[in-house]
Amino acid sequence: MSWKRAGFILGCVGMLLLAALPARAQVTWCSSSPDAAVRCFVRNAVTSGLASVPSGMTMTDFKAYGVSVSNIVQTPPALVFLLGTMSAVADALPPTNADGSADQAAQDAAVSAIVDAGLKAGLISLPANTTSDQLKMFARNVSGTMGQYNGAAVSPGALLRFLDFYVISATSADGTVNWGNVQVSISSVVDSLLSSHLLTLPAGVSSDSVKQFTNDLSVAVHDYRMATAKAAL
Repeated sequence: MSWKRAGFILGCVGMLLLAALPARAQVTWCSSSPDAAVRCFVRNAVTSGLASVPSGMTMTDFKAYGVSVSNIVQTPPALVFLLGTMSAVADALPPTNADGSADQAAQDAAVSAIVDAGLKAGLISLPANTTSDQLKMFARNVSGTMGQYNGAAVSPGALLRFLDFYVISATSADGTVNWGNVQVSISSVVDSLLSSHLLTLPAGVSSDSVKQFTNDLSVAVHDYRMATAKAAL
């Protein structure tokens, strides 16, 4: 089992046990707070062999990540955003180059760009006791896990391929992208979706924020395609 998958499973299982663990904990400090309960679970999971500390992390780092995951899954806006966007990433932006060789760095860069775009546009905010790096790590874990499974009836990467179409259409023969044209096209699509009520914005989110986020997504898609040498998604 890869450390990404182990970390993802560890976080989810820890969250499922969160409600029961404090009441049953035999060690006082484990039941002192929900975060302490999660740290206790992470320590026990490593000790029992259920999970291992990822390379480059200390036990303290891994416990902190476990706490951040429990807070992410208790923050619906962030969780829904990440599940939706990472499903699209797993489908449309796999960690492979055009020649089939592995390129995890390209996918990781796209994931980081998408999370940054969501934070910048105000579509999500950092959950309690969670850093942007931890949010990105969770996002990478989600996309990695989703990428191992197939069989979706409707391609979740359709939006990213849609944006890629606009980027390609605005690209000249020498590879230069007219980002002004891309932004105009995206703005028109967003306005059409809003006017037809096919898109409803959450309270506090403006159409300009959605347009900014979508523009940032199109840049992330373009950068991924350049990194992997793919003609299209």
